[in-house]
Amino acid sequence: MSHSHPSSTISPAALGEFTRVSRADWQGGVPLVELLARINRVAVLLVGGDDHEQSAPGRVKRIFTERSFRHYQTLGCIEVPDKFGRLAHYGLPHFLQALLVRKLLWERVSAEQISKMLIGRDTDELERMLLGGVEIVARAGGGGAEVEQSGSDTSLAELWSRVRVAPGLELHMSTARPRYKPEEYRRVIEKLKKLLRGQGS
Repeated sequence: MSHSHPSSTISPAALGEFTRVSRADWQGGVPLVELLARINRVAVLLVGGDDHEQSAPGRVKRIFTERSFRHYQTLGCIEVPDKFGRLAHYGLPHFLQALLVRKLLWERVSAEQISKMLIGRDTDELERMLLGGVEIVARAGGGGAEVEQSGSDTSLAELWSRVRVAPGLELHMSTARPRYKPEEYRRVIEKLKKLLRGQGS
């Protein structure tokens, strides 16, 4: 038995700003100061809460500073950038990773769990996770006792990305799943086809 804690999808205002910023010119990368400006334009709309909640002790802030950004980079939540000489250049993956970090931290997912779920994800996967939401499922712990997720304690949690495939149809994928080989992908697709044909009969 498990408890499901789906994260909310992003608001229309945040979606509009995200679309504008994500379609900006990322060719060749941007310096950190420009990346932070782009991230924070979306981040202020991405997470909930009023000014009082923002100032509450222990509550994560809406925006990134250079210091906080580098902190989560050190924790492995955000990839190290490409460097050209002594200059670091950031791209769309860093933008998406940072927004997911900010959103999931606000929803009280630990930095350790965020790092595990974002590692190795390409831009399409990161965007789906941001726009579609992430489902956090707390599993039963040792001795058969059921564990309810609370606060930032997600050591027993499984994290799932939710992808809307069609009206009335969602695909839930564990963010810890291994990379499938082509033959494994074909088997999964065939199984899905059979399931969908069965539903339509």
